Amino acid sequence: MQIIRGDDYQSWVYANRDDLVVVDPWLTKRQVFPGLNFLLHRRALEESYLIKNNLVNKVTHIIITAHFSDHLDLDSLNLFKKDIPIFTSHEASKVLIKNGFTNVTVVEINKSYKVGSLKLDIYQAGKPYHTTTFAYTLDDSKSKVFHESHMFNKNLNIENVDACIMTVDMVKVFGLVQVSMNQEQARSSQSILNAKYFIPTGIAPSQTKGLISYLLSIKEFYQENEFLPSVCRKVGDSLSI
Repeated sequence: MQIIRGDDYQSWVYANRDDLVVVDPWLTKRQVFPGLNFLLHRRALEESYLIKNNLVNKVTHIIITAHFSDHLDLDSLNLFKKDIPIFTSHEASKVLIKNGFTNVTVVEINKSYKVGSLKLDIYQAGKPYHTTTFAYTLDDSKSKVFHESHMFNKNLNIENVDACIMTVDMVKVFGLVQVSMNQEQARSSQSILNAKYFIPTGIAPSQTKGLISYLLSIKEFYQENEFLPSVCRKVGDSLSI
């Protein structure tokens, strides 16, 4: 299985055999809060991997981990066929179905799903998004990757993880509710998973602008050289496991 950084924020691409799976795709130059751009927006600093390599039509499956606009970007999703298989949360499914997508699977915690040649296992996310988002592993029977886009759930018991994709730039709402991990929490989570490779996601949250951004307190660790060794740092960087 090949893991590829899909954009300069938090999109991921997995290649295995004839399958090309994309997670939370962002393919446009500007990501916005639907209908209320002034609330939240982010400009891409680099062209996305799928667009740059003309691979949008090669994507076989989509995983959307949350209904938030920075995970479920309709302008990007509308570049795919309406019948492409999508695995997502209940809240996100309502948005997708309303917008014409016809092959949507609502995933359940502790359930497994076949995604082409890969096995998708769904796990409960860490608080505060434990009821609205999910973490997952993808497994090709030889290797396994774990992905949590917000806060790691320390109660998880997952074995044989080769690589973990997790946050490292800390974000708090109103300075109180933490929604993205800091450096030490990331180190601890990698240790719990016993993962050889660490891959940072949700990077550079300070690039997100708009009214909502003023409610956030941010401490970025991603650019610090002393941070734990990580891979797939730039768009298009890949790791084979």
